[in-house]
Amino acid sequence: MTDEPGPLDFRGLAVVVTGAGSGLGRRYALDFAAAGARVVVHARRAAAAEELTDRIRADGGTATAVVADARDGAAIVTAAVDAYGRIDALVVNAGHVRDHTFRRMTREEWTDVVDVHLGGAYEVTAAAWPHMVRRQRGSIVLTTSGAGLHGNFGQANYAAAKAGLIGFAKTLAAEGQRHGVRVNAVAPMAHTGMTDGVFDDELRARLSAAQVSPFVLALAHPACARSGAVVETGGGWAAEVRWQRSAGVRFTAAELTPAAVLERWPDLADFTTGADWPRSTADSLAAARTRPVTDRRTGR
Repeated sequence: MTDEPGPLDFRGLAVVVTGAGSGLGRRYALDFAAAGARVVVHARRAAAAEELTDRIRADGGTATAVVADARDGAAIVTAAVDAYGRIDALVVNAGHVRDHTFRRMTREEWTDVVDVHLGGAYEVTAAAWPHMVRRQRGSIVLTTSGAGLHGNFGQANYAAAKAGLIGFAKTLAAEGQRHGVRVNAVAPMAHTGMTDGVFDDELRARLSAAQVSPFVLALAHPACARSGAVVETGGGWAAEVRWQRSAGVRFTAAELTPAAVLERWPDLADFTTGADWPRSTADSLAAARTRPVTDRRTGR
């Protein structure tokens, strides 16, 4: 007898993984297949999609290759439905980077990266959404990034797209709740081709795709009830991220001038007391209406 939990069973479930030709997506597809899922392997290059599909089949799994641009969500979803008649989980992983400082970034570099990450996520999710809503079940895992949470030098395009995916995930989580559709976002940290020029030797050794994949599979499985979460993960570690809001400062009408605001900015940005964690636009509106006037200089 053992107290260790058994592996999550994906037998009979159809899972779509975009950007599965290499890196994290490849690892996800292999692990879903090993857990019994019927996997739709999407890649931009035919050789990559077919090689991985052959590998999964050789290992006794079930897989279908789809070669398409990441923004051709209809083609990806159609292939899944044609092959398996359903979509139980969608992992949106496809993307690339074109890094430059904002001063040097071209409009084409901006548009391309935002369109692949954010536009591609929209297209494949929009195609899969009606199938999940009709069946009243499904899980979507979107891929954000620490750059989307915090920004990153030289990645204005990538960071903007990844931040957009957080709002996308949280909105769909709210809309999907009554339809049994869960939506979460992961911010993975792993050594892949995309991060090869960013990570040093120590990080390359410590942060493998295999240490991220179990968290993605857990979020995708029907046994998981979580929705609307943003999860940072890497090196076998994971944590949820949420917004924190300072207690803030309210001004009376007579006090409210730009000079007074600037003078009180240290109080406005003070998180040491009275901070909270808003979860919705309703929480924002409630604070604007009801939070009391507070002067931290006097305590009143």
